[in-house]
Amino acid sequence: MLVVPATARLQALVRLDLVVSDRPDVTQRVMATCCRRQGTVVALALTRVGGGTAQLELAVEVEPRLRRGLIDRIAGLVDVLDVRVRGRAALESGG
Repeated sequence: MLVVPATARLQALVRLDLVVSDRPDVTQRVMATCCRRQGTVVALALTRVGGGTAQLELAVEVEPRLRRGLIDRIAGLVDVLDVRVRGRAALESGG
């Protein structure tokens, strides 16, 4: 379960559910991509689901105008199999 800290700026928060390959470097690549795209990871949870895949829940503070680019860049990473945006961010993805 993903726990978002009370200090997170909710208006700039995007929550993502990723299906990824269960490899040790995937989490670091996702986090590095967030940082390069001017996002701040405020919460992260990894659940191994078997069959060589894992579920990565992610909460990132990112300006609304940069949100769509961040999501697209994460979706394009090697070993990221699926990306789902939770909540309002799916509708307000800016771009």
